[in-house]
Amino acid sequence: MIWRRRIVALIVLLALVAGLVWGVGALVRTLTAQGAEDGTSSAQGSAGAGSEDDAGPASSAGAAEEEPAGPVDPGKCSPRDLDVRLSATPGQPTSFAVTLTNRAEVACLLDAGAASLVVTVHSGEDRVWSSGDCVVEPAARELLLDSGDSTETAIRWDGTRSAKGCPGGQGAAQPGSYRVAATLGGASLPAADTSFTL
Repeated sequence: MIWRRRIVALIVLLALVAGLVWGVGALVRTLTAQGAEDGTSSAQGSAGAGSEDDAGPASSAGAAEEEPAGPVDPGKCSPRDLDVRLSATPGQPTSFAVTLTNRAEVACLLDAGAASLVVTVHSGEDRVWSSGDCVVEPAARELLLDSGDSTETAIRWDGTRSAKGCPGGQGAAQPGSYRVAATLGGASLPAADTSFTL
């Protein structure tokens, strides 16, 4: 009888211990699960905050890239972008009219001064006269030509011959047929070629 009571008491004790162990395990699992959830929420919150912070500068950078660029300085006019007309009016002096039109889509800078825009007169292979031999003022005349704008320059020839360096005593040109051509900054101008008779 005593052994039975002891066995029953032992069973009850084991049951209590098992229940206590199970209860502590459940409590630990619950606390662990809550800590994991709290950690996940904090991580998501930090990630969200970081995304918003990162989005700020990125958006600012995007806005900066979309801002229109400042004004761009125009480049020099290219001879291929110029429509050129050259005419000669024989006389004393002979007058040459050079009209330059910017046919490019953007504005450009043109030096129409006497040192840049030069007309040269030939008779066959004989180089008779050039406005670049004895440069007159203005030697430089820089103009801003918008797309479609034109400028006209008048150059006069008194009928005497010239040579490079502008030496004197070159004599006068003889009556006959002559051809005149124009260059800009040393480059030939397309279609800037015409003839006339003295």
